[in-house]
Amino acid sequence: MKVIILAAGQGTRLKPLTDDRPKCMVEVKGRSIIDRQLDTMHACGIAYEDITMVAGYKSDALVEKYKDTAIRIIINTDYETTNMVCSLMCAKELMEHQEDILISYGDIIYDESVLQKILDSKEDSSVVVDDGWFGYWAERCENPLDDAETLTYDNMDYLTEIGQKTTDLNKVQSQYIGLMRFQGDGLKAMLALAKEAEGRSNRGEALWRTTRIYQKMYMTDLLQGLIDEGSKLKAIHINRGWFEVDNCDDLNVVESQIL
Repeated sequence: MKVIILAAGQGTRLKPLTDDRPKCMVEVKGRSIIDRQLDTMHACGIAYEDITMVAGYKSDALVEKYKDTAIRIIINTDYETTNMVCSLMCAKELMEHQEDILISYGDIIYDESVLQKILDSKEDSSVVVDDGWFGYWAERCENPLDDAETLTYDNMDYLTEIGQKTTDLNKVQSQYIGLMRFQGDGLKAMLALAKEAEGRSNRGEALWRTTRIYQKMYMTDLLQGLIDEGSKLKAIHINRGWFEVDNCDDLNVVESQIL
């Protein structure tokens, strides 16, 4: 298995902490988000030589920090005008020669138990979802539904919808955290759909349930496209054990709870 960490983001809502570093290098109680993530991966048996980071904003800081390690760093030179899917596709050549890829956002912190659950999955496509999301979102914002997105699954735990804005709490059975895995046919389907999305945008055609074009696609847009095209994405259920650091309020929440 190979790991891709998406770490190209600037983190404008974390300014001034990100004036001189990428979002993933913001410190939480003296240790950066990315170092906490790498420590968790190491504890679960993932070696540095199996990890690739996709950097963008202030990429020199990441290159300098990990220059003496086996971690590979790929630069998304278009990070200012693209989004998550394009960052992921910067590592397309790597993924095309693998059978098993774990993808992690660079701005999340998670326990070993969370990572181990997806490492144990045998499914072609697996997506970690947090069933305890509501209380956490309530700590992060006044109205959880202002920031939450749809996430529903069927009686076999396969996702049916993800990433759409909603005011209906019944459409939010859980929440996506930014940690997923594609193996075998699931990886091939994901790569094929990204290629199809790029082609559609180049032809001026709409994508799946979004007005965004390929260059601006969120990962949830890609996941919804896979669902709509018939892929089976398994919901890997957790109940907390993770944090997202998207703004200064998030940072205050995580620092009040994490060791």
